[in-house]
Amino acid sequence: MKRSAMIIYTVAGLAIAGLVALAAPPVIASVAAAPHVRPTTGSAQRATPHPTVSPTSDPDRVIWLGDGISVKVSDLPKGCTTYSKIQIFDVSSHSYGRLIGEAADRGASEGATGTVNRDAAGNIVSYTAAPGDNTWSVGDRLCTNGLMIGRYNHVGTDPGDHALQPGETMVIRPDMNVEWVPGR
Repeated sequence: MKRSAMIIYTVAGLAIAGLVALAAPPVIASVAAAPHVRPTTGSAQRATPHPTVSPTSDPDRVIWLGDGISVKVSDLPKGCTTYSKIQIFDVSSHSYGRLIGEAADRGASEGATGTVNRDAAGNIVSYTAAPGDNTWSVGDRLCTNGLMIGRYNHVGTDPGDHALQPGETMVIRPDMNVEWVPGR
């Protein structure tokens, strides 16, 4: 075989191998996504779904809320898969608040039987207290930090000092255009 023919066959072989390598991931993905088919006793066949894998809870896993703020899954209120926190920040000697992460209503519970208020987009914006409600329980209900709810809304955060008055409305998602003033 001539040297030029050998080079042509080698280049062609490499080109085909390259095309196969480029085509392999989509082909493998489509085969993996296709339902598994197994024969039944009759002539018909039926698809069996892929087994579902339950994720194991990793207490060291971290949820990133944004802006450099994170929380360990083991520190979340029981049953929360997300978390949020009111962040108070200063700009030119003025303080403002914003919600980092997303609040999620897990439903009424002891100490948090009030009303969750939402905006037109469905985001939790505030909470109206019922008798016996407190900032810690509201925080657990909404998968958010109860200490910061109390601080932002000027409710005491010491034990016995965090009870809410019936009808009192707590801001959960601060408006970043409204200045926050510390103290009562």
